Amino acid sequence: MIHQTAASYLDGQNPRPRTGRLVFDEANRDLHFYEQTDGGEKFLFTLDKDHAFDIRSRGNEQILEWRKGHNHTSEMLVLQDLAFVRGIRDKFLGHKNIFWRYATYVWSESLGKVALALVVAIVITGFGAWFFMQNSYHLIPQSWDKKVGDQAEVGLKEFGVVCASPQTVKDLKKLIRLVRPSDSPYAYDLQIIKSPIENAFALPGGKLTVFSETVRKAKSYEELAGILAHEVGHVERRHGMQQLSQYMTIRVVLALAFGMADDATMISVVADTGALLLLLKNSRDHERDADHYAAEKLVQAGISNKAIRNFFERIEKDHKKQLEKVPDFILTHPNDTERVRFFERYETKHKSKLREAAARLSPEIRSLLAQKPVLSAECIAPPEKESKAADVNEEE
Repeated sequence: MIHQTAASYLDGQNPRPRTGRLVFDEANRDLHFYEQTDGGEKFLFTLDKDHAFDIRSRGNEQILEWRKGHNHTSEMLVLQDLAFVRGIRDKFLGHKNIFWRYATYVWSESLGKVALALVVAIVITGFGAWFFMQNSYHLIPQSWDKKVGDQAEVGLKEFGVVCASPQTVKDLKKLIRLVRPSDSPYAYDLQIIKSPIENAFALPGGKLTVFSETVRKAKSYEELAGILAHEVGHVERRHGMQQLSQYMTIRVVLALAFGMADDATMISVVADTGALLLLLKNSRDHERDADHYAAEKLVQAGISNKAIRNFFERIEKDHKKQLEKVPDFILTHPNDTERVRFFERYETKHKSKLREAAARLSPEIRSLLAQKPVLSAECIAPPEKESKAADVNEEE
């Protein structure tokens, strides 16, 4: 379809406008300008679909402005046909980011229409972006979890060295089998990192890491069973992949919005995935979800959550005056009182189920749960020096 309207052309050098006719070829997305001369019309130039120009309003006039090459002066077309401008506006703005499009809309429309359009756009875009961010990880195959976890594992050396305590690792793996789903797609593995800090975390794909100080301070394997159940919950619920996909979605959206969606930017986003997993914190919702998973699996396994409640209460008490030392799996959780009450309420509610499951526990597992974990000498880390801790606090 062909659209046309009267227009004036300024070449940026001659102050006298050249009047004529502007023709929009909708099928080919081309703009043609024909100058009106004494002898009739003369074709002057074409703006094609790849041509970059700005559209703005000036009183009752609509301005289409552009520059060629490195010229310091701009060329422009001036017309008064707003309907014509509306028709071509979206056909020539593919090179612009979304914020620029909104700005162009503001320049060329009335404020009332702009306000309404912005409110509708923000609501729809905001809800759509939120929904996509919350669920985009479903688009990532579960088979990718281990690849991402393996990539992140390289960064574990920043926390300490992996140490050998074969019997302890073997015992902990027995507990993992009790709190993981029988149909889990993940092949779980566990390692101990030599560190004076109490912590534990899980990487996508089933790699669980427990810091040696956590094992050393545990009163029994029953306490560690609760910690492992919580970390298995993060893996099964794919919390790491959720965090990662949400972060990457934001990065990509911002890159697109600000016109930085080149190959190098996209490659850097993908390349950062492993390192990001070690920096991103699980949200409180994720932590509550992992707690719920742990409470459920402990009941199903016949293991009381009293031990894990005691563990977290002790950790909170030990670090009350040094909050910065509280492990991530404590700090990012809801407050300890709320958390302990949740475990308590869940166990009370499912007391009969827990009792039945506990009766089915093998003597070997029952005995293991009551034992205090013993680390090899290689895994026992020297305590942190108070002076060093003070220096770190000062810097922060």
